[in-house]
Amino acid sequence: MQHVNSKKAAKVIKILAKIIKEERLKQNKSQRLLADEFDIPKSMLSRLENGVNEPKLISLLSVCEALNIKLSDLIIKLEKELSDKFFLIEK
Repeated sequence: MQHVNSKKAAKVIKILAKIIKEERLKQNKSQRLLADEFDIPKSMLSRLENGVNEPKLISLLSVCEALNIKLSDLIIKLEKELSDKFFLIEK
């Protein structure tokens, strides 16, 4: 998907990746262990944590379930890390 401002989209993806990795590390779980416990592809988890691809909603939901966090909490953390003046689309 092409965004109006791909640099800003990349920033969002990078922050999501950081938050997901931090949540996993808080639980002292490796990518392999988390993937195996919840039958999610390790490659998907790795791509999410490395910010390689724009995450799909279903992938985020799966990882949030595996981490036992709400998707809304993930988004709240994302919003806190972005500045109040951050807009993906220029106004």
